[in-house]
Amino acid sequence: MAFLTPLFLALGLLAVPILILYMLKLRRREVEVSSVMLWQMLLRDREANAPWQRLKRNLLLLLQLLLLALLVIALARPFLAVPTVASGALIVLLDASASMNATDLQPTRFEAAKAGVRELIDGLSADSRMSLILVGRQPVVLASASNDKETLRNALDTATATQGPADWEAAFALAGGAARAGLLNETRIVIFSDGGLPRNLPSLPGDVRYVPLGTSADNLALDALSLRPTGGGPQLFVRVANYGDVERPVIISIFRAGALFTAQQVNVPAGGSEDLILTDLPDAPAIYEARLGAPGAAEGAPLDALPLDDTAWAVYQPPASGRALVLSPGNIFLEQMLAALPGLQPFRASPDAPLPEDPFDLYVYDSVTETVPLPRAELLIVNPITSTLFTVGETFTNTKLVRVAQNDPLTQFLDWSGVSVLQAKRVEVPNWARVLVEAEGGPLVFAGETGGRRVAVITFRLQDSDLPLQLAYPVLMSNLINYLAPAQTFSAPDGLRPGETLLIKPRGGDAAIAIDDPTGVRFAALATEAGVLFTNSDKLGVYTVVSNQDVLGNFAVNLFNAAESDIRPAATITVGRADIAATPRQEVGQLEIWPWLALAAFALLLLEWWVYHRGSTLPAAPRLRRKTVNG
Repeated sequence: MAFLTPLFLALGLLAVPILILYMLKLRRREVEVSSVMLWQMLLRDREANAPWQRLKRNLLLLLQLLLLALLVIALARPFLAVPTVASGALIVLLDASASMNATDLQPTRFEAAKAGVRELIDGLSADSRMSLILVGRQPVVLASASNDKETLRNALDTATATQGPADWEAAFALAGGAARAGLLNETRIVIFSDGGLPRNLPSLPGDVRYVPLGTSADNLALDALSLRPTGGGPQLFVRVANYGDVERPVIISIFRAGALFTAQQVNVPAGGSEDLILTDLPDAPAIYEARLGAPGAAEGAPLDALPLDDTAWAVYQPPASGRALVLSPGNIFLEQMLAALPGLQPFRASPDAPLPEDPFDLYVYDSVTETVPLPRAELLIVNPITSTLFTVGETFTNTKLVRVAQNDPLTQFLDWSGVSVLQAKRVEVPNWARVLVEAEGGPLVFAGETGGRRVAVITFRLQDSDLPLQLAYPVLMSNLINYLAPAQTFSAPDGLRPGETLLIKPRGGDAAIAIDDPTGVRFAALATEAGVLFTNSDKLGVYTVVSNQDVLGNFAVNLFNAAESDIRPAATITVGRADIAATPRQEVGQLEIWPWLALAAFALLLLEWWVYHRGSTLPAAPRLRRKTVNG
């Protein structure tokens, strides 16, 4: 045993004043009395007293000296030399990917890895530093170049495993940057992982060491679950993969809307896969769930060491298209374009006839007077005559292009430089709209949202321009229709993988979009015309998209990652051009034991307090009497 601060041992000299206090006798006060006959015992005691006396056996004294010794030794910070995988200045990369949830190490591989990191923290010397990086979808620096063991332990306690893959490239960039910046001299980089790292990772500065986690490769996984529409109804495809070394029988249970739909048993060969196809499913929106189970096992019993990939979800939404009603005296350019756009089914009606009672997703007014009242739906107005939404003035011919709005999703990829317009209507742009294309005489195209509906306006007749003959025409119409009547709020037919993003297009009148994750946590964002980009897809399961208390749809997040489902621990990893093998415990670390000494001192202090109130003198040793035997 050695000491980190041996100078504190000099505090052991405090035992001297404690001993002096116990050797000093009591000083008594002199008092004159009339007779000493009754004070003989007192006089004899007075005669025996002197300023100093010989130490007697005193339990309090022994306890106080022992308490002092424990405190002094604890302040000197004693430590024991223990074997460790690395010592000195360290950068630790802690794998938090989905495979680290495997339970072949109890309770999980990730917790076993945290225990290994905790041993490194306990073995840090006084002049060492440690940086701790959690390697998940987005690597996080939990602690940076710290030698405070309590800080490092608290940072480690906050680490949790994820349900998706890890971004090792970004983690290596963080570790390499910390090492090259000179924050840590003679750095050792220690990787706690079960393997599965990409083979194209860059090299790292310093000494790289690898601590493998895991003991088993036995794992069955759902590698695919998808739905597609067919003429006879939707079709479900399931694939089960076996990453273990022996053939395994497995029961595939399919649930529809939470109820068991069918179950089948298949034998999956070692290192192979088996497919299951279900046809003629009900042609109605539904959430399908696939689960793997062992034959004869109780419901909910674990099938293998990694339960995360034993369940998958798929959402079926029948293909649908929006409906548009075109009110026009006749415009072949407009009608052909609307018919060519995907996800939109146009219908033509006479401008003089009343509007059908059956509502449409989009109403197109082309060179006609608006109906009163306006339908509660999105509007596309071409060559307005009169309007209740804005003021229409006279015709102008000064149509030379002034500007096209930049960084606007409605003008994305739009090149107006070759378009010529003969004349257009002068319109006073309302405060709820923004100009997309502007000429010297006034706006040519503008759009906005008012009264809970989206409105786009083209202020000229298509026949009075060469726009329908230019590439700008399909680009502009596609942007406007996607804004006014998007085919789908979002598109995720095969679901997402953990960490992938999803673009959600709000409807007209939607002020905010909310997404409920599988655990019920709600993520909310303000709706914009560009859409809402959802990035919090970290949990496996079914997500629900909500707007104004209306459910817009569901999408699923599944693991479907062979690198994570293959839980076989890797004997080596590749860093740069080097193969790094498992690192044995060959170095010597420092395990400080002062916390245990401090705890023992506290217990001794409680004992000393108890003895003080119960009596402080040790019992005298019994005298042996000599017995005389008469011979």
